[in-house]
Amino acid sequence: MSLSKLTQPLSLKQQAYEGIKNAIIDHTIAPGEVLYERKLSEELGISRTPIREAIPLLELEGWVTSIPRKGTLVSSITAKDVEEVIQIRRGLEVLVVELLIPIISEEQISMIEQLYQQQVKLQKENKLFISTDKDFHIFLAELSGNRRLVNLVQTVSDQMRWFGISASYLPNRIEETLKEHSAIIDCLKEKDVDQAKKAVLNHIDLTREAVLASLKNKEGDVSK
Repeated sequence: MSLSKLTQPLSLKQQAYEGIKNAIIDHTIAPGEVLYERKLSEELGISRTPIREAIPLLELEGWVTSIPRKGTLVSSITAKDVEEVIQIRRGLEVLVVELLIPIISEEQISMIEQLYQQQVKLQKENKLFISTDKDFHIFLAELSGNRRLVNLVQTVSDQMRWFGISASYLPNRIEETLKEHSAIIDCLKEKDVDQAKKAVLNHIDLTREAVLASLKNKEGDVSK
C-alpha cells in the first residue's frame, strides 16, 4: 500500500478521511484489508490522532467496519450494495438528462466531448479512466443547474468508482463504456430526452452487469 502525502488546506481529521476514503475507492487499500493506524500515519504524513478520529466517519458511511478483537476492516463489495446503488443511480441520472437537455448549449456539448476525449486517451490507465468517468457524470449533473442533485450524484459516484475499478479490468469493458458515453452525447446533441434516457439507462444497466460479473470472478478466484 502506498498513499500520497496530503497537502490540502483541510483539517487533519478531514485530510485523514479523504486520504483513506480515496485509497479505498481506488483499491489502493483493498476490500477486506485491515487498517493499521501506524501505517496510515506514515503513508499520509500525519499523526495517528486524526486517523483515529476519521475512522468513525468512514464507518458511518459504510467504507469500513470495526470488529472487536479484529480491528477496522475495509468493507467488501456485495451484490446487494451494487443493486442498491444502481437503483439510486438510475433515478438520479434520468433526472439529470431531463433537466439538462432543455437548457444545454453547443459550448457545453463541446466541453462534454472534450471530457470524453480525455477518457479515450486513458483507456490503458484503468484507475484514471474510472476517475474521469466519474467526472463525466458529475459534469452532466452540474450542467443541470440543480446543486442538490449534483451532491447526490457525487455521493453515488464515489460508490460507483469503488465498484467500477474491478469491472474496468473485464475484457472490453472500457471500450464498451466509451461507446455508451458516445451514445449519450449523441442524444444530447439531438436534444432527444427520450433517447437520452434510454442511453443513460442502457449504460447504467451494462455497468451493473459488468460490476456483478467482476464480483463473481473474484468469488471464483477465492474458491480455488
